[in-house]
Amino acid sequence: MSVPQFALKIGYLPSAAYSGFSRQLHDPTNIFTLVVKALEKARLIQIHEKISFASRTDRGVGALSQIISFHSSIIPILPEINSYLPSDIRALAMVSVPANFDPRREAIHRTYSYLLAINDTFDLKKARNVIDIFSGTHDFRNFAKIDRSDNKSTVKTIKSITLSRVNDYVVRISISSRSFLWQQVRRMIGHIINVATTDLSIESTKLLLVNHSIKQKPPSAPAEPLILEEIKYEKIQFELNKKSVNSFRLNLIKETTKYEALLALHKLMLDYLAL
Repeated sequence: MSVPQFALKIGYLPSAAYSGFSRQLHDPTNIFTLVVKALEKARLIQIHEKISFASRTDRGVGALSQIISFHSSIIPILPEINSYLPSDIRALAMVSVPANFDPRREAIHRTYSYLLAINDTFDLKKARNVIDIFSGTHDFRNFAKIDRSDNKSTVKTIKSITLSRVNDYVVRISISSRSFLWQQVRRMIGHIINVATTDLSIESTKLLLVNHSIKQKPPSAPAEPLILEEIKYEKIQFELNKKSVNSFRLNLIKETTKYEALLALHKLMLDYLAL
């Protein structure tokens, strides 16, 4: 009789204190490492047992929908797993999956969202023109950090890319695709920023998508405003754990309060320095 397989939805706050989410078990600051150790402490897996995950994220990137899967003869209890994790990392939901389920290969789409602070120098029309060019199927090798030892195709299809206003000072850029290249989203955002805030024309976007000999790639936008918002699968529905979700919400509220106080402090200083 085969051992059941479970998939967990993991959320984590943006934080430079962690090195990211990747298969780096030697790194005690890696989020994947911390999750693996929590599963071991909860006696759900044995040491070094294989665990699969859906998407790599860089240092500073947050997530609401990172997916991991593992085989276990014990049904996971999410609050117990969370008791072994830092408060800014939480297992939020769970589902029983087929024995051959692969969270990376079977994802039908991934959505990342980037929150970007803007001012009067940010040209929204130029930004939206770049977004229109990015939509569809292109070779994104100039918008990625390429691992020369990996022969993966650099052609990706952007199913959806939108720019919407959050308020007068912040816009949200959401990008969906079945899969992304390493640093692709951050370099796409970095290029959008460059075009929207400088005299760089949108023709440069078209050139970067077709000229594969360009050495100067777009810069990566800062990681902290980026979040892995959603990963979807066919016929798989996660069941949220209310206790785990509330725990994560409370931590988010705590962090939000801290940043609101900092924002108020900055405003006080700006008002004092106003001429």
